[in-house]
Amino acid sequence: MVCPQCGKRNDASVAACLYCGASLPLSAQAWTSSSGLATFGPTRSIPGDDDETAIPLASTSGGGAPAEGGSLQPGLVFGKRYHVIRLLGTGGMGAVYQAWDQELSVAVAIKVIRPEVMADPVVAAEIERRFKRELLLAREVTHKNVVRIHDLGEIDGIKYITMKYVNGADLATVLKAHGKLSVARTLRIARGAISGLVAAHGSGIVHRDLKPANVMIDGDEALIMDFGIARSMTEAIARPALAGAGLSSTISPSDTTPEGTAIGAIVGTVEYMAPEQAHGLPVDQRADVYAFGLILYDMLVGRRRIDLAGNALVELQQRIEQAPPPPRSVAPDVPEALSRIVAHCIEPDPQKRFQSTLELEAALDRLDENGEPIPVRRVFGMPVLASIVLLALALLGGSWWYASRLIPVAQHDPVSVLIADLNNTTQDPAFDRTLEPMLKLALEGAGFISAYDHSAISRSLGVKPPEKLDERSALELAVKQGLGVVVSGKIEPQRGGYELTLKAAEAVTGNVLTTASGRAAGKDQVLATATRLAASVRQALGDETSESAQRFATQTFTATSLEVVRAYATGAEALSRSRFDEAFQSFSKSVSLDPNFGLGYAGMGIAASNLDKQQDAQTYIKEAVRHLDGMTERERYRTRGLFYMLTNDYPNCVKEYGDLIARYAADAPARNNLALCLSHLREMPRAVAEMQQVVKILPQRRLYHENLALYAAYSGDYQTAEQEARSIDKPGFLGLLPVAFAQLLQNQVQPAIATYKSMTQTDAQGASYTIAGLADIALYEGRFSEAADMLKDGAAADLASKDPDRAANKLVAMAYAELLRQKPAAATAAADRALAASSAVKIRFLAGRIFVEAGDAAKARALSAGLASELQAEPQAYAKIIEGEIALKNGEARQAIKAFTDSSALLDTWMSHFDLGKAYLAASAFTQADSEFDRCLARKGEVLALFLDEEPTYGHLPQVFYYQGRAREGLNTSGFVESYRTYLAIRGQSKEDPLLPEVRRRAAGG
Repeated sequence: MVCPQCGKRNDASVAACLYCGASLPLSAQAWTSSSGLATFGPTRSIPGDDDETAIPLASTSGGGAPAEGGSLQPGLVFGKRYHVIRLLGTGGMGAVYQAWDQELSVAVAIKVIRPEVMADPVVAAEIERRFKRELLLAREVTHKNVVRIHDLGEIDGIKYITMKYVNGADLATVLKAHGKLSVARTLRIARGAISGLVAAHGSGIVHRDLKPANVMIDGDEALIMDFGIARSMTEAIARPALAGAGLSSTISPSDTTPEGTAIGAIVGTVEYMAPEQAHGLPVDQRADVYAFGLILYDMLVGRRRIDLAGNALVELQQRIEQAPPPPRSVAPDVPEALSRIVAHCIEPDPQKRFQSTLELEAALDRLDENGEPIPVRRVFGMPVLASIVLLALALLGGSWWYASRLIPVAQHDPVSVLIADLNNTTQDPAFDRTLEPMLKLALEGAGFISAYDHSAISRSLGVKPPEKLDERSALELAVKQGLGVVVSGKIEPQRGGYELTLKAAEAVTGNVLTTASGRAAGKDQVLATATRLAASVRQALGDETSESAQRFATQTFTATSLEVVRAYATGAEALSRSRFDEAFQSFSKSVSLDPNFGLGYAGMGIAASNLDKQQDAQTYIKEAVRHLDGMTERERYRTRGLFYMLTNDYPNCVKEYGDLIARYAADAPARNNLALCLSHLREMPRAVAEMQQVVKILPQRRLYHENLALYAAYSGDYQTAEQEARSIDKPGFLGLLPVAFAQLLQNQVQPAIATYKSMTQTDAQGASYTIAGLADIALYEGRFSEAADMLKDGAAADLASKDPDRAANKLVAMAYAELLRQKPAAATAAADRALAASSAVKIRFLAGRIFVEAGDAAKARALSAGLASELQAEPQAYAKIIEGEIALKNGEARQAIKAFTDSSALLDTWMSHFDLGKAYLAASAFTQADSEFDRCLARKGEVLALFLDEEPTYGHLPQVFYYQGRAREGLNTSGFVESYRTYLAIRGQSKEDPLLPEVRRRAAGG
């Protein structure tokens, strides 16, 4: 039917034009057909990401009345906004209509509840709660595979909820029509649905009623909908259990909604309910994993599991007692790998399932469109490759040289390997978790391999490994973490020597890629034998390096004693558990046994750095560099990179890790360290981009999400910072810190204070950062005395904990607070104490600035000279800043401008731009000053921690607004007072800020 107003063609059954909303003539036959639907039909509503959101529940009326019984008639104007077009479907609780939203000029769907249903106050309260929850939770998830709601209200006593209208069918309808789906279509739908579910879980929401009726299908695109009974993951979800062998008769047709969810009892749909949910236990996202697995099951094999049981309650009881048979046993055309994934989802015990939808999504991503594993990339063996090369040369003659110059060499796809604990049957504990770290080093000699042994799982993958990582546990963990290959093996006694065996298998399928075995005549030959076997595994995974070359690369390392390697392995294990003191002791033991063992010194440097003993860390890493010749190539790159990083030589750090990544592209720790060095060079976009690559390589590693969140905050991207930080499960202080930073960037000071306080619940470092963060906010708001007192007490606590570097950070911040309240003598004393605790570059620089402002130029010059004499660009840049501040203090603005400009050329820091702005202001170069202060505000993320070491320094920001106001007042701009007003908004309540009288006067003068 053509609309007489806009000329667009519409379906004959509609009462109003889908395009302009104009009324259309309708036939009685069309409406009889439409209104005769007994269940929800194939057309449902799917809001887009750009939908308007609004409104708490409100009552409005006018513009038409519903028919008797609360049904809406076609042509009715529902309220003042909605023109009803047609009925889409009905159920026991209400109906869904298509309507025209005259306010938004779009077609929508309206879900209404029948008034007679609302007559029961208990039911009414529950339905209203669910409607509100559906609206609130759906708004929290913005994802193309999740339906979003955009209106909720009440008109003439009818409760309603609206969504954008789109043509499509729910999965239940699709399955009813087709019985089961092809593997390819199942996977297309599954990938979209799991993507939406991951987004919901990432926002902390568990659906709890996932089923085919709540999955919309538009083509093959799947969308998750109906979050009416969803809960936050942080809520304790415990309901009365279903009785009778753990099941209850409390769910009956009289007290359920059309979707099958109970009112006032257990929530969820019996056919897709997880066992723990049926028992009334608290549930988390693993309940959604279970329901999703059953949905996959039904798509692949049809509804046979329920049909065979007779009814849903009996089938639920059976699933609680034992998992349904694997899909492949019911439908042989289901690929084995896909069948295993489904079976893993529907384990009755939540601990045996995928532990998150991220794990499940990763497992599905390892399958191709037909449900078969995407194979580990192989390359030709050397004999075959040689034959091909000879044939090609014979055919092409001299043209091969030209082609080799133009055609790039193909890079091998990355391969991730999990090394299981070797089965030690020798009864000698010297072999327990001793060979695995060495196998890791040997395997990682191939540029495309990233390997993880027991000691690397916590720190590299961010999960707690099982106490015994046997082959089966390793396969399960590899599948969950998205790792491709598992290497397992054993060492056993044989004829006075030892027999070693290694096996490499694909994680998802269990297919064996290779096995290798060898004999060591004595204990001193075990390491060399293991290295030879690792070479065989590397070749099976596609490494073209000859076995002899591999052994040559590791021979120095394997020539050391087993006792040294065991001490090193013990240190690595302690490091993985964040037991840094224990790690340091074990690494120390390794070098006491072998003073030339470079990796032991490197381990000591890492442990010392994690203990915030930066001076000790530099000492040990310098010693490690002296023993590079005892390391593999990859470890030499890593050790030199670590040396540059710990000695603050960031340009060389970037070069070294860049060279490492060029050869070992999948080395996530190297990319993480590269990002760190880039951040210190203030190359924030590159640092963020590098960390985004890191989290793709190891998406489950908490530390990498923490670092990405921090770098995003430093770049000023508070949205990414908070999103990444809040995606971390059970965050430590490093996970909470970017949340506080993001809150400060949004001027949410009180929430930031609450976040800082929550860090005290993490560990000793968290408690120390709490003090630093709260004191920094006190400085920001002008509570200088309070800040100084907190920092004084915090420094004393750090010194008592034998943490002088962290104490020094607090003491120089305390000195700054004393300056702000015009107590130069107290500031000088605090700076002296900071220097006594630490001689780190940062401390010397900040102390020098304090001495300049306090009037002790001699001390400042001495520190500047020391910094200028160092090799790295960073201390030289800081020396220039101190020189400039001395010049500025002496009224030599032009000399100061040159010094600050020179500093920026060496290292582009926020502080150099701030001081340069002040120097231009002193020279009455107001335009140049305004430019510099604008740059400072554009880079205010860096002020969160001026040295990008997570030590809070946001208290330095307010002064920018004061000086910006001065510059714009000098330019006579019309809105210069806004800068002063911003300063007053931050520090206007201060009782001790000496700038406030001047700022108020200047603001009033505008």
